[in-house]
Amino acid sequence: MIDQSLQHKWQAGFLPCIDGIVFGDGKVIVANTYTIKNHETKEQKYYWSALCDSSLQSFETYNDDLWVSVDIYKGEIAYKDQTIVFGDGSMGHEGFVASVNQYNQLNWAIFFTFTNPIMSAKIENHTLVCLSEIDMVISIDLHDLTRIKINN
Repeated sequence: MIDQSLQHKWQAGFLPCIDGIVFGDGKVIVANTYTIKNHETKEQKYYWSALCDSSLQSFETYNDDLWVSVDIYKGEIAYKDQTIVFGDGSMGHEGFVASVNQYNQLNWAIFFTFTNPIMSAKIENHTLVCLSEIDMVISIDLHDLTRIKINN
């Protein structure tokens, strides 16, 4: 069932500021994100993994400032019966990718609090490959959205 509150927020240009996947029915898969920095080389490696299931309702119970405005960039991708869009969050260091149906209803969105804006995306086989403003490459398995790899 569609979460009407989420759909209204999406139509108004908002997503929840949660590292994870939000589905159109309000289900949330929370992500565990972390960075490992090599102090000798100054290189950083970013990691993303599914942590647990939750819901928007649960998040809204404990966080009254959950929503962040998002901007969709040019370059949407048609894929099967959906359109994939991408862009940034209003804080500047965030990025997102989302799938919408023909009526612009949100199927799912993946929000990242550390990638900076997602500037472009393409599909290779069944993998969505996104490039962020800081040249971070995010690969998302479209058959299993929880399988995300990040390279920089």
